[in-house]
Amino acid sequence: MMVQQREAKKMDSREGSTIAKQSPEESSAASHPSPILKRMEALFAKTFLILASLLLCVIAIELLARFYLWNVASEADFRVLASINQLKDRYGDDLFVEKIDARGSSLAAHYYLGHIPAPNFRLGENMHNAWGFRGEEFVIDKAENTFRIVALGGSSTYASDVPDYRNSYPFLLEEYLHESGFDSVEVINAGVIGYSSHQNLMNLQFRILPLQPDLVIVYQGFNDVSSRLVYPYSQYLGDNSGTVRPVLFGIFMPEIWEYSSALRILGLSLGLTTTHAATDLHLSSLPSSAHWKTYARQFNRGAYPSGIFAEVSAAEMLQNNPPVYFERNLRSLVSISASHDVHLLLVTMALDEDHDEASGRTYQRHFTSEDYVFGVAQHNELTRNIGAQLNTPVFDLAKVFPDDHTLFTDGLHMSEKGNRARAQLIGDFVIRGFSEELYAAGSSS
Repeated sequence: MMVQQREAKKMDSREGSTIAKQSPEESSAASHPSPILKRMEALFAKTFLILASLLLCVIAIELLARFYLWNVASEADFRVLASINQLKDRYGDDLFVEKIDARGSSLAAHYYLGHIPAPNFRLGENMHNAWGFRGEEFVIDKAENTFRIVALGGSSTYASDVPDYRNSYPFLLEEYLHESGFDSVEVINAGVIGYSSHQNLMNLQFRILPLQPDLVIVYQGFNDVSSRLVYPYSQYLGDNSGTVRPVLFGIFMPEIWEYSSALRILGLSLGLTTTHAATDLHLSSLPSSAHWKTYARQFNRGAYPSGIFAEVSAAEMLQNNPPVYFERNLRSLVSISASHDVHLLLVTMALDEDHDEASGRTYQRHFTSEDYVFGVAQHNELTRNIGAQLNTPVFDLAKVFPDDHTLFTDGLHMSEKGNRARAQLIGDFVIRGFSEELYAAGSSS
């Protein structure tokens, strides 16, 4: 037994000696990391520096983008590039609730029409009266000695590219007729951004007829091309529901990346997103069958045809969705006006077909694309034919309007100079065609 205990002590002594000998080596290994560990630490350090540098660059770019928006960008550019929150910060909650549009107008929701110009709106030199028409106040009950003209149409009648309402064609038309000796004439601007013949027909019935107009001038055709870029074709319907529908659930909320000013500006430049001030984002939404906005984005950034248009071209859509509803709405406008003893003047739409090449502007190139030019030409021809069939006067502005790039801002909308030329041409036609009515109103004053 004693022998076994002595042997056990000897073994413990040897093991202890061995442990004591290993401890310095382990300590040395711990204090000198392996080459692999050193490389990993260096890699992590470099990665951290790169990521930190990138983060600082992103922050710097974002700050520069915000500085540009708030301190350098023009008012018009701010409205296009700003986020929802930035629009609210600059223009206030009340104005934003009324939906400020990218072109500097303000729109309010309407039960039947979707939207109308917001009543009592003011921004710079632009204004809407209490009834929601662009321009100054007027009395609803027309005076007996007044010849009242109402200009009906979309943004090209509203004259959205001139910030001063006094440079819109309806205001200039009234001014021109007064200068021509017809002081009893009053012209009301009933143009509304985005309106096609569908809304113009309802606008006539709900908002224009109560004004007791003597003459309604209809200038339309472009937005009805958008209404035909519908696929599948079964969704091309007379109520225009294949093109637009009202927002029913909440308000427009952008993608999270669009809250970055830098990314949003880049996305707008590349045609990957839409300005937060776009009317249709707040007052209406696009069904899956509507493809006009996709067409605009693709065409403006040189990506057409792709996506849906790689399968079905815009030309095919226009071919398979003929302008039957434009024709029907136009005939209804004529019939309803006649039934209320209101004179109607149809005006064909003028475009500057090669404006983009002259101006260098690219973000609205689709306005004068081959497809839209074709569609507007179809609508102009229908306007001429319906006027002849229904004995309704037609002024063919498209044929007589000067070929001058300075008259347009984007090939569709006119500059102040263009609006003045349009007002004079239409004014001369009105004087020739309605001289008896004009003189009768003047003689009763």
